[in-house]
Amino acid sequence: MLLASVACAQQTPAAPQEHTLLFVGDVMLSRGVGAKMQAEGDWTFPFREIASLLSAADLTFGNLECPVSDLGRNRHHLYSFRAAPKAIEGLKLAGFDVMSVANNHMYDWDPPALLDTLRRLRETGIAPVGAGANDLEAHYPQLVNLAGLKLAFLAYVNVEPKAAIAAPDKPGVAWLELDRVLADIRFARPLADLVIVSLHWGTEYAPQPQRNQVEIAHQMIDAGADLVVGGHPHVVQPLEQYRGRWIAYSLGNFVFDQKAPGTRRGAMLKVKLTDKQITEVTLVPITIDGAFQAVLTPPEELAREALRISRKSKAEAIHAQ
Repeated sequence: MLLASVACAQQTPAAPQEHTLLFVGDVMLSRGVGAKMQAEGDWTFPFREIASLLSAADLTFGNLECPVSDLGRNRHHLYSFRAAPKAIEGLKLAGFDVMSVANNHMYDWDPPALLDTLRRLRETGIAPVGAGANDLEAHYPQLVNLAGLKLAFLAYVNVEPKAAIAAPDKPGVAWLELDRVLADIRFARPLADLVIVSLHWGTEYAPQPQRNQVEIAHQMIDAGADLVVGGHPHVVQPLEQYRGRWIAYSLGNFVFDQKAPGTRRGAMLKVKLTDKQITEVTLVPITIDGAFQAVLTPPEELAREALRISRKSKAEAIHAQ
């Protein structure tokens, strides 16, 4: 009888707690993309082919490369982006939960458009990170509780214009100033199970990060970041594991209308968590088709790309002899 009581008291081990996070690259909904949505009469058009995959993740993150607003004054930068307010319908369909707004285009239409974008995102249920009504808000971590998994997001940019930098009494973006960023990471560390840092940085169209970027990313990991995810080069750069944590230097474009080589190919970063620990990280290739829609890259295209890279490497090796 005693043995039976002991057996009944034994509890079945709890099932592992699993989550999937999905990160995508630069999302630009202005210029050619905006014109296409308007022509189609469908403000969700760029995400139609891939929305179900994005929404299936427990959390989906991207970089919003333009204000979404009808406010502000055009600063007439070399490229000034501003998407129509209805474009936010696509972000909602795609299931974005958190979006970085720390980039070089978020100030293209002055503070009113920036602040309006933050408001519209929040009203849609999307948490913006990396910009705010002042310096404190721009640098404060975006905290997300995902069924008991506590995440802290930080986002920064070091691509001009510096006029976009937030100040104590001025709206703007969080600037990638290393000492401040490391302090932010240390502040966020005890608040969350995972600290995730999004960076808008690097050289456009470069296939590899610069040496100083590698050093900066390593310092962020050393300070307590679990994952560093980059963008801005418009092409995919390598994925690195450092001290058991991960750095994706650039995921390239996700929705964009660029035509330069490599800018119509990007990657999604799929991160699997088990019991609050990162257990698997995968780059999932995507292609931006001729209609500016993000789609999974077809296997035959992946095979052609692998063959092209193989031939290029072989030619370089022969040339080096």
